[in-house]
Amino acid sequence: MSVIGVVSMKGGVGKTSVTANLAAALATKLGPDRVAVVDLDPQNALHWHFGIEDTQTAGVCMQSLDGSDWNGVAVSTDFDVVCLPYGMASEPDRESFESLLSTNPHWVREHIKNTGLDDDGVVLIDTPPGATVYLKQVFACADLILIVLLADAGSYATIPAMETTLADMSALHPQLPSVYVLNQIDRSESINRDVADLLRQHLGARLVPIGIHCDEAVGEALAFQQPVLAYDPHGQASHDIAQLATWMIAALNQ
Repeated sequence: MSVIGVVSMKGGVGKTSVTANLAAALATKLGPDRVAVVDLDPQNALHWHFGIEDTQTAGVCMQSLDGSDWNGVAVSTDFDVVCLPYGMASEPDRESFESLLSTNPHWVREHIKNTGLDDDGVVLIDTPPGATVYLKQVFACADLILIVLLADAGSYATIPAMETTLADMSALHPQLPSVYVLNQIDRSESINRDVADLLRQHLGARLVPIGIHCDEAVGEALAFQQPVLAYDPHGQASHDIAQLATWMIAALNQ
């Protein structure tokens, strides 16, 4: 089993969409029920990408507080991806869950082992932006960290904070690789194009060579509660994400 942590220092970069769509693309290559997504973001939005209604979203937060394993909230979707939602939770419940995660740095790793995913499967974990307790949990169990950026000044400005966090975590997890991926690339916009080129120069080989182009189909797919590869399989974003999935499989097998 391989674990990919999908992270960012800044909100609004499309991190959850990247998580969902990359999972769906991996599932087309690896087969049914060999890919799972775990939502560790209290916004509880990941399940919408797979057509799971809120009435079905008992999730990892309350399941953990109840002392139960996570198998009870794993939902097999129509897109060959197993989804473990964060779930509906009150603010006190969220705080209690985060306190629980703070006291056991390997909580997520231990529960992922019990999901029933094949040993050669892939788990993607979506996290809230910033240096949170969820991020620490992901660093403790991931085989690869995928950092989502936009080609804008705001994302560029977050890189020093992310690099500081990566340096801090490397003391505990020195062998954990991390890469950046550009999302919503729009080469027709001069600022977007210039920042993308600057990021490539700054990050070098740590920037995944496949970026995800800006494509209206991504938002439309979410409106229809499905991954973009199901909604518009021949679109630009679907093509990019399929290539990214191929790259990720190769990276995990190195």
